[in-house]
Amino acid sequence: MLQASWRRRVVLILGLTGGFFIGQVGIPFLSRLPPLSDFGALVVLVACEILVRLRSLGANAANLFLLRQALDNIRVGFVFSVVLEAFKLGS
Repeated sequence: MLQASWRRRVVLILGLTGGFFIGQVGIPFLSRLPPLSDFGALVVLVACEILVRLRSLGANAANLFLLRQALDNIRVGFVFSVVLEAFKLGS
């Protein structure tokens, strides 16, 4: 029981920090591409939300719980990173 709790915590922390890292590295990369400079972040966020919708359509399998939780945490970290970047650009 204790092992599963630690796994969930590690997945939570790694997912959030990994998603934040992907956002911090990916947004400056998208801003360098001229056709995607303004529209790129929106496209990536929409793609993240489409992944969530596809996840909810799938069957609820117990063995995929950690994978789903990791993907959700990566998405949350990424969205937080994009919002933080927007605040930095706005100020």
